[in-house]
Amino acid sequence: MSTNVSNIWWKRFLSLLGAGYLALLSWFSYLAVFYEVSIPNKLTFCLAFCAVSFLALMAMLYSRFQILTQLTGIFILPAVFPIVLLCFGEWELIIPAAVTSLIIFFLCGAKESVKTFFGIVYLLLYILGSLAYFMVVSFFAPTTQQVILESGTSPSGVYRYEIIRTDDSSGGNVEVHVEPNDKDIHLPFISFIADGYDRTVFVQRPIPEGEVHASWSNVSRTDITAQLLEISSGITVDLSDSQKAAAGISPDTETVYLRDLTDVQLDALGIPEQNDVLTFQDNICFRSYIAVLEDYFAKENRVISLF
Repeated sequence: MSTNVSNIWWKRFLSLLGAGYLALLSWFSYLAVFYEVSIPNKLTFCLAFCAVSFLALMAMLYSRFQILTQLTGIFILPAVFPIVLLCFGEWELIIPAAVTSLIIFFLCGAKESVKTFFGIVYLLLYILGSLAYFMVVSFFAPTTQQVILESGTSPSGVYRYEIIRTDDSSGGNVEVHVEPNDKDIHLPFISFIADGYDRTVFVQRPIPEGEVHASWSNVSRTDITAQLLEISSGITVDLSDSQKAAAGISPDTETVYLRDLTDVQLDALGIPEQNDVLTFQDNICFRSYIAVLEDYFAKENRVISLF
């Protein structure tokens, strides 16, 4: 009797491990939508992920008649669908997840009628969903050719930039893009690079002759404030209610002028003492001072595109 009871609890524990594997795949699918997958060492990751998938599969097969494992087996195929669709080509991630999902779906203890019904639904999901996705991707594929001429990170490591040349029929252009460098997710053997924060800070048309180069420098908060006020003393700052509260400004204040903000208030707003400044073709095109003040890279400003 005690042996049977302990065996049941062991199977329930293993079913939790299977549910944990489902949660892991669901998380990877979520990250595939909002991030770009980067696997520096593909062989190491493949071996590690295969081992995790094999252990999860053994746990689910042993506990396949548990209700939790049956539910895991039914819902694991749609959970892995975004990985297959959006990480196409990253086979060391797709193959272990897809093989494990298929095996547990067909071998879980759910009724055959249930598996038949959901199997047809998922087959249509994969076929029609993949067809629609690749057709839309092909339709919206850019006709211009883009080349990354230069890339790097700021002195503080908080930002990264790219100089992108676009060749088109009207002479092309060169753009400088800046995005945060501290929003990526780094896991063992795999990284997810934040997408959608990219901001174009400089555009030059047509493509300039000769080499193009960008350089970073460190400039103090006080010096940048003085430089901006030299350009115009009437510069206004668009602050949110939370920023006004942090700076001790009344929320009823409609217009906030940069000249009225003290160094203490700027510090309270999160502007560092030393700021990253990006210069391109002798033009200052990015100041972290402004990026923080205007919240360039806030989550609500993020632009996500599946295509």
